[in-house]
Amino acid sequence: MNRFKRINGNTLKIIACTSMLIDHLTAGIMLPVVRNGLYTGSLTIDQLNIIYRALRGVGRTAFPIFCFLLIEGFTHTRSKLRYALSLLLFGIISEAPFDLLFFAREDVFNINILDALRANNYLLRDQCNVYFTLLIGLLVVWAIDTALDKIRFKKAEIMIPISWIIAIAITGLGCLIAYKINSDYDIYGVTLIVIFYYLKKHEYIRLLIGFFFISQLGTEYFSFPGFILMALYNHKRGRNLGALKYLFYLFYPVHLLAIYICRCLIYG
Repeated sequence: MNRFKRINGNTLKIIACTSMLIDHLTAGIMLPVVRNGLYTGSLTIDQLNIIYRALRGVGRTAFPIFCFLLIEGFTHTRSKLRYALSLLLFGIISEAPFDLLFFAREDVFNINILDALRANNYLLRDQCNVYFTLLIGLLVVWAIDTALDKIRFKKAEIMIPISWIIAIAITGLGCLIAYKINSDYDIYGVTLIVIFYYLKKHEYIRLLIGFFFISQLGTEYFSFPGFILMALYNHKRGRNLGALKYLFYLFYPVHLLAIYICRCLIYG
């Protein structure tokens, strides 16, 4: 099986970003255009619905891959604090375009972003983008890792149940926070990250359990190709991008804003 493992971390990121772009183009342009009666093509509603579901299905691949890579990053990063602060910073940067693109109900096609934000100001306190889910997941596994590192019993039969209790308690707190702030994927996202972390020594088992878990959420069973790609991961980062690695972070807010502007220019 190892001879088939030819996908590195950078390749996974590119695949996830591409999948996410297709998903967000569909949700950010196609859905509001049809919903607001601006579609003038010849396709029927049923045909549009099939296309919509298929394209959103492609997009389901992205999130599990990002969770998977989060654990890889957590394992190998030199500074977990800097990793967490990066997620927080880009989460804050991404919030306004995220809210306007997917949740705005007033001035949906208003290219004046400040006016659109004022018209939909309630959105900033109603939900949070996926960076906050990833941040909470990172903090949860960091807390679990730190706690378990401080508890070292010689008897495995004692260590195992205590470690599970600690992991469940910390995960529960993280899930509660994600639920309260209504972050993207909330409880499911945080739990999937913990699954990938806690079972990291069992490579294929964690993927099977992870897929079974996330597929309970709506149409997330469409994420199956992503789990196949993760199974082909070669545990290598790929080319060292240096500071350019932040382009992957920046892709999220930039593409959200770009899609919103395109929507407004075409249909505003």
